[in-house]
Amino acid sequence: MPVPKLGKIIELLESGEPFSLTDSQYKRKTGLNIPKNNTYLVKSSAVARKAKEYGYKLVLQERQISFEKEI
Repeated sequence: MPVPKLGKIIELLESGEPFSLTDSQYKRKTGLNIPKNNTYLVKSSAVARKAKEYGYKLVLQERQISFEKEI
């Protein structure tokens, strides 16, 4: 299974600000499409695990993911 390149996502996570990505923005930043399985995407995907490291959670809205700070 291919692994997304998370460097550009990490830059956004390091800002500490909430942000959202469309399917096409995610693909441009990681080189891969957003995973199709919604539960996998927000719970255990590489991007979800990396988001959690930075105190974010993924919220899926019509195939757009938002990164929100966990409190």
